[in-house]
Amino acid sequence: MTNEEKIVEEEWASSEWEAKVKAGANAADLPPDEKLTQDVLDAEQRQKAKDAVRLEEEELQQHDVPLPPPTLITLASGLATQAMTSMGAFPNPLTGKCTMLLNQASHLIDTIDLLYGKTQGNRTSEESKTLENLLHDLRMIYVAAEKEAKRRAES
Repeated sequence: MTNEEKIVEEEWASSEWEAKVKAGANAADLPPDEKLTQDVLDAEQRQKAKDAVRLEEEELQQHDVPLPPPTLITLASGLATQAMTSMGAFPNPLTGKCTMLLNQASHLIDTIDLLYGKTQGNRTSEESKTLENLLHDLRMIYVAAEKEAKRRAES
């Protein structure tokens, strides 16, 4: 190994170049060998970001499974689940915390009620019974959530 190779290897090992890059040294101010190193690091970082996006897309594709055909009950159940989350019955999937958003819950319950009214005469007896039970249960839970929110506000 030549002296020049030893010097390069020692500088590489000392991580001085890395400190300069992390400190935000301007690429134009760096010596040519360190500028090249920074360019390589930047290229590696861009490649890692591209790889991460590709992996994320592949993971999402694995969760893209065939679903059953949509029905009025599955639509109403999805809205009911969102309403329950808004009333603090389930943790919010984004935050992992149970929070009460009663205006949102009320809107979702009203949306299910709208579906119930607009589909009058076009539902099966099973769909009608399910929607009626769902609306009743959501309204009772809403009243309880409203009382809990008032209790918390008074505390």
